[in-house]
Amino acid sequence: MLATACRSLRSQPRRYLCLRQLISTRQFPSARQFSTLNPLLSDINFEDAEHKYSSTVILPKSDFGNRSNAKLIESTLKPQATSQLYEWNIKRDVKNNDLNNLFILHDGPPYANGDLHIGHALNKILKDIIIRFQLLEGKKVHYKPGWDCHGLPIELKTLEKLGKERKQEIKKLKKQLKEGADVKDELESLEHQRLSSLDIIRLSKQHALATQKVQSQSFQEMGIMGDFQHPYLTLHRSFVINQLKIFKKLFDHGLIHRQEKPVYWGCENATALAEGELEYNNKHESKTAYVKFPISKLGNKLSATLGSGQFPRLSALIWTSTPWTLASNKAICVNQRYKYTVLTSDEDGQLIVGTELKDSIKELKPELKETGIEFSGADLLDCTYTNPLLEEGSEFPFLHGSHVTNITGTALVHTAPGHGQDDYLVCLKNGIKPYSPVDHRGRYTSELPSTLADFIGLKVLGEGNDKMLERLKELQMCFARNDHYIHSYPYDWRSKKPIIIRATPQWFIDVSKIKEVTTKALQERVHFHPEKGSKRLISFINNRNEWCISRQRSWGVPIPVLYKKDTGEPFLNDEVIQKVTEVIEKEDIDSWFEENDDMSKWFPDNFTAGNPDDYVKGKDTMDVWFDSGSSWRVIEKYLEEEGLVEQAHHRGYLADIYLEGSDQHRGWFQSSLLTKVGSSDLDKKIVLPYRTIVTHGFTLDEKGEKMSKSLGNTVLPRDILNGNKQLKIPSLGIDGLRLWVAQSDYSSDVSVGPTVLKHVGENLKKIRFTFKFLLGNLNDFNASTDSVAYEELDNLDRYVLSETYNLERSCLQSYKAFNYSKIVKDVNHFVNSVLSSIYFDVRKDCLYTDHPKSLKRRATQTVLTEILRTLESVLCPILPIITQEVWNSSSGDVTQGLASPFMLQWHTVDNSFHRPDLEQDFKSLFSLRNRIKVLTDTAMRKDKNVRNSLETVVYVTVNDEQSDLYNLLKKYEQGMDDYLLVSKFVLNGDRIPTADYNYEDVSAEIDDLGNCKINVVKSDKLKCPRCWKFTRDEGDELCDRCNDVVDHL
Repeated sequence: MLATACRSLRSQPRRYLCLRQLISTRQFPSARQFSTLNPLLSDINFEDAEHKYSSTVILPKSDFGNRSNAKLIESTLKPQATSQLYEWNIKRDVKNNDLNNLFILHDGPPYANGDLHIGHALNKILKDIIIRFQLLEGKKVHYKPGWDCHGLPIELKTLEKLGKERKQEIKKLKKQLKEGADVKDELESLEHQRLSSLDIIRLSKQHALATQKVQSQSFQEMGIMGDFQHPYLTLHRSFVINQLKIFKKLFDHGLIHRQEKPVYWGCENATALAEGELEYNNKHESKTAYVKFPISKLGNKLSATLGSGQFPRLSALIWTSTPWTLASNKAICVNQRYKYTVLTSDEDGQLIVGTELKDSIKELKPELKETGIEFSGADLLDCTYTNPLLEEGSEFPFLHGSHVTNITGTALVHTAPGHGQDDYLVCLKNGIKPYSPVDHRGRYTSELPSTLADFIGLKVLGEGNDKMLERLKELQMCFARNDHYIHSYPYDWRSKKPIIIRATPQWFIDVSKIKEVTTKALQERVHFHPEKGSKRLISFINNRNEWCISRQRSWGVPIPVLYKKDTGEPFLNDEVIQKVTEVIEKEDIDSWFEENDDMSKWFPDNFTAGNPDDYVKGKDTMDVWFDSGSSWRVIEKYLEEEGLVEQAHHRGYLADIYLEGSDQHRGWFQSSLLTKVGSSDLDKKIVLPYRTIVTHGFTLDEKGEKMSKSLGNTVLPRDILNGNKQLKIPSLGIDGLRLWVAQSDYSSDVSVGPTVLKHVGENLKKIRFTFKFLLGNLNDFNASTDSVAYEELDNLDRYVLSETYNLERSCLQSYKAFNYSKIVKDVNHFVNSVLSSIYFDVRKDCLYTDHPKSLKRRATQTVLTEILRTLESVLCPILPIITQEVWNSSSGDVTQGLASPFMLQWHTVDNSFHRPDLEQDFKSLFSLRNRIKVLTDTAMRKDKNVRNSLETVVYVTVNDEQSDLYNLLKKYEQGMDDYLLVSKFVLNGDRIPTADYNYEDVSAEIDDLGNCKINVVKSDKLKCPRCWKFTRDEGDELCDRCNDVVDHL
C-alpha cells in the first residue's frame, strides 16, 4: 500500500520525498510508467498496492442462492417442509395427553371433479398457514385432507364422457355399415342402450378416484402439509357406514320424515336442490303480468260496504312473475291488516287492489278512476273468486298471509301451494293440498284440467309460460304485462339455469325442532372470523324449517327406505336402517342398486308384516351436503383413536377450526352443525363440530370481475407456480403463490392478475435478498461464543432489536387473529424501512471493513442473528420453502441441530429488548436524516456535484443548547456520521469551512424538538480506497481506522 510504502521509505529521503510529491497530487501512474518516471522507485509495485486492500475486506459469503433452485426445491426443500415435517409431527404423542396440545383443522372436502382453480389454492393455503403456525406454537396438528366424491357434478361428467364415446362409436359403426360390414344389430343395440344405476356408479367412482388423485398431487405442489397418504373420501365404505349411522340417529330423534311439498327443482338435471345449491342471478329477465280473477261471491261485510249490484264486473287484481303457475292457483292471499280499495274503468271493470299501491297501478292505465271505497283485508276472507283458466264452477278462497306486503304488486298474492314455500304453508293451515302438474323436466303434465290440455308437454320456463300469457289475453284476464322485468332469481349452481319450485314427495330433516338450540350454541360457543359470519349463519338457520335431503340420482349414498310395490308406501323404521347399514358394510354400496337381487336380505330378521318380494328399494340418494356434513365423524374417530374423545366431549367441540368460502354459511358450516346437533342427545351437553369458523371471499380478476374461460381472465395455480407468458405472469413458485394468498385481505373477495403478482414477485425477491444478506454476514459468527451482551451494544443495535421485538409481537398477534395480510405488511415495512434503508445500509461499513472480531462487528452480528431467528419464525408458516432453505444454510447454533424451524417452535424476542425510548429517539434522528437527504439528493441528482453522500460533511447548528433537539443530537453525536451515511458529522462547530459547494437548510424543525440549521459541504479529506469514506489524510493511502484494522489482521 502507498501509505505503508511511505512509512517504509522514511529512511531513504530522496525516494520518500518523490513518493510524497506524487501522492499529494493524487496522480498514480501504472507501475511501468512510474518506474520510467523515477528509476529510484522502480522496486515499488503501485498496481499491487492499489488493489491490496480488497483481500482485507470481509465480503458476505453464503451458499444461499440469489434465486430459488427448482431442482433443490423438488428434491429436498419441499419434502422437508411438507411430507417429512408432517410425518414427524403425526408420530409424536400429544404432550401430556392433553387435548389443549392438539390442534385440529377439519378440511371441508372439495368436489373430486375437474382441475383445481385459484380459489382452491386460496382455501388450502390459508388452512396450511393456520396449521403451520399451530405447529410452530408447539402443538401436534391433525389435518386430514378430504374429498366430496358423490353427487350430480361427478355423475354428469361421467355421462358426458360416455356420451361422447358413444357418439364416436355410433359414427364409426355407421361408416362400417355403409362399407358393407355386418354391424346393424350392434349399431341398433348401441343406439338403444341405457346405462344401469350400477354402470353409472362404477364409472362415477372411477372418475372420482382418478380426479382425487390428480387434485391431491396439485395441492401438494402448493406446499400443503397434511396426511395426503390417508385422506378421507365420502365414497369410502367406512365413511358411508358412519353417514348411515348418523341418518339412523336423526331418524331415532324424530327428525326424518317424508312429505309432498314444494322444493327447489333443477329441470336440466331432474333433481331436487338444497338452498345451498342455488345461485342468484340479479339480472334475470322474467315476463310478468297483472291478472284479473273475477269475484264469484262477496262476504257479508264486503257486500254491505260495496252495495248490491253496483260492481257487476268486480275482480281481484294480482301480479305474478311466474304466469305459468296460474294453472296451479288454489287461493289468493291478502293481509288482513291492510286497507284495500276499488279502482274502475270501462275496459277492465272494477278492480280490488291495496290502497297503498293504487297510485302505482293507476300509472299503468291512467283511465282508471278511484271509487273512494276502502275496506280491510279481513273483509275479503269470506269472499270467493273464480279462475277462468280452469273448468267452470270452480271457486277459490281468499286467505290471510303474513307474507303479503304492500311495497310492490297489488297487495293480493296469487297462491299456488305446489309452487311456493309461503303458498304451501298458508294452504297447509287451511287444509289445501299442494298441486303441481309439472314433471321432473319442467314440463306440464296430463294432471292439467281439460281446459289446458293443449299445454301438456310444454316447458313451463319456455313456451308454456308464453302460451299462458296468450291464454290470459284471450280470456281477457290480463290487465297488463311486462316482458322485460329484471330481478333476482335462483339458478341451479351446476347447470347455471333458472330453477322452478315444484311439489314432489321428498325426504326432509325437520330443522324447526333443533334450530333454537343450534342457534343458541352458535351465539354462545362459536367464534367467527370475520365476526359478521355469525349473524349470517344464524340467519340462515333461523329462516329454515326443513332440509330436503333426497336427490333423484344414482351416484350417492342411498336413503335406506323400502317401498311397497303396489302402493308406493314407504317402509322405514329403526330395524330397517340398521339392517341396510349392515348389508352395505358387508357388501358395499353397489349392492343397494343391484336389480332383481334377494330382497329378504334388506329386511330385519324379525320382519313378519308381509313378503319382502312385495317391496322395492328406494332410488333416492342423500344430498351431498349430508355427505360432507357427516364428515365430523372423521374427527371424532381420530380423537377416539388418540384416547382424547372424552376431553373433546367435555370441552364441547371436536375440531378447532373449519375454514371455507363465505358461501358455506349456506352449505357445509350449516350441514355439519345440523347433522351433529340432530344426532346428539339434546338432554346432554351438545358437542359441536367446531369451535371457530373462518371464512374467505372469492377470487376475482384485477378488474373485480368473476373469472371465466369465455372472458379469458382465468388464472390457475399452475400459472403462478410456473409462470404464464401469455398472461404476463412471472414464475413465482410455491412461496410466490403462498405470499399472494397471505398478502390478500381474504375476508372479502380477492383479486389476482399480472400486476398484483408482479408486486408479489418483487416482495419475494426483497425477502430472499434480506435472508442472503443475513446469512452472508453471519458466515464467520458463532452465536454461542461470539455474541455480545445487550449492555455492550450501541444504541442503533438496541433500537433495531426493539423494532425486531415489535415485529415478533405484532406478527404473533396477527397469526392468532388470522390476519396474514398485516404480517406481510409488517414484514415488508421491517425489511424495507428498518433493515434495508437503515440498519443494513449503516452497518455494511462495519461488517465489511472493521476487524473481523471487533466489538462493533460482533455486536452487529449478534443483532443480525436475532433478526434471522425472528424472520425465520415469522415467515415460515407463510413461506415454508424459502425458510427451509434458509434453515439448511444456517449455522448449528441457530438450528440447534433440528431439521426444521417448526421443530424449534416460535422464536420469542426478549421483553427486555423493547425500548420505546430509543424508538422515539431514532424516529427524531431519522427525521433529521430525511431533511439532510433532501439536500444531498439535490447535490447528487440535480446539480451532479456529489456522487455519493460519503463525500460530504454535515454541519448541524442548534442555537438553543438547552433544547431537547440539542440534547438528543449530543447524545448520539458519536454515531451520527454512520447513521447519516456521511464521512463526518459536526454539531455546533466553530465555523463552517469554505468548500466547493454548500447546501443549506436554514431552519429545519425536527419532530417538535426544536429548530436547527443544516449545512452539507464537501469533505476536505480524501477517499479511503478500502472503506470508501472520505476520511483519509493527504499523503496516506488509507484512513486511520483502515490502517489500524489492516495492521492487526
